[in-house]
Amino acid sequence: MDEIGHRYLQLALHLDRHLDGFVDAYFGPSELKVEIQSGDPRPLDRLADDAKQLLAAIKASEYAARRKGFLIKQVQAMAAVVRNLTGDTIDFVTEVELYFDITPEMTDEDSFEAAHAEIDKLLPGRGSLIERLVAWRESLHLEPDRILPVFQLALHETRTRTQQCFQLPPGEDLSLHLVHGEPWGAYNWYLGGFRSRIDINTDLPVRADAAVPLISHEAYPGHHTEHALKEQHLYHHEGRAEHAVQLLLAPDCVISEGLADNAQRVIFDDSELVIFLRDELYPLAGLPNLDAEKQVRLGHAAEALRGVSGNAALLLLSEGHPPAEVQAYIERYGLRTPEEASHTMRFLTNRLFRSYVFNYDMGKSLLAPLLEGSDALGNFERLLSEPFTPSQIRRWLAQGHLE
Repeated sequence: MDEIGHRYLQLALHLDRHLDGFVDAYFGPSELKVEIQSGDPRPLDRLADDAKQLLAAIKASEYAARRKGFLIKQVQAMAAVVRNLTGDTIDFVTEVELYFDITPEMTDEDSFEAAHAEIDKLLPGRGSLIERLVAWRESLHLEPDRILPVFQLALHETRTRTQQCFQLPPGEDLSLHLVHGEPWGAYNWYLGGFRSRIDINTDLPVRADAAVPLISHEAYPGHHTEHALKEQHLYHHEGRAEHAVQLLLAPDCVISEGLADNAQRVIFDDSELVIFLRDELYPLAGLPNLDAEKQVRLGHAAEALRGVSGNAALLLLSEGHPPAEVQAYIERYGLRTPEEASHTMRFLTNRLFRSYVFNYDMGKSLLAPLLEGSDALGNFERLLSEPFTPSQIRRWLAQGHLE
């Protein structure tokens, strides 16, 4: 690797010693990681200087403009993390901007109300809307011994469909595991070598309707597919050291979550999804009589509620509303039970994840225009295998082409 790549990996690994989990995955030279972990943590003021000098080196380099722009945004995010760790006060909105190259905004609550109205039409009957929705969701709960078989079936189907669209690296593989006690619902741990481990959190009941969206998001053609293709093309083929590490707080996370949240629509249209759920997945789940078409329509209606978590984060961390009030907001607008809302609050108060919440809804919206029409599949493939920042995507959309 070149000097800039070496220094980039050093900065990321040193920073992970101050903020455990900042490095989400590392599959670069093992001796570099051993060296950095063997000594004392590098002082934060030294890391601030390292980031400043690395930025200057990147700007002075002969890298292509897109690579240079990507690296600058990534290192600026690391510098902001160092600032936060040193106690330098950064307001929450600025934190999101510096970490992720996006500006968070409140989602209009009218969109939540419209989603509520659509769900109300799909689930008529007695009782409040949340009572009817909870009853429907409870009918989808999987018995513990059915969780892995149902998710394995979803894995097989999504992988088959992904292979029909994209060429996966040879030997790529992943495993599914059930865990508990985490602030997230599921997580892809990319292990390098085109391998992943996907953990499914069982703190809350696992539902059959989550199988296809979750596996599409975390595996095929979502996170696992993206990470494997970028490792293959950018690290192994092109020798770009910066792609031997994945950072949890950096602009490329927006692209990654945007891809993952758009993944299902790339390999399924609604009619195909209904057939698969009705004929294969729901019978295996012990739900042969479930109305698959209604569930797909409910899933679309519920997508509009993704912005509730971002609003809650702004209310809690930017405007200073009391936690109890914010949890009530999540329950009301997100149509969540107290237990579900409490789980969301754990995510919003976690030091690593509190600003991450915007990457899902804003990432999906950012990429959506590129994933429509005749260029959709080609654009998705480029996003899977080429590095971008949100700023670069915004320029692509504004200009109608890549620089």
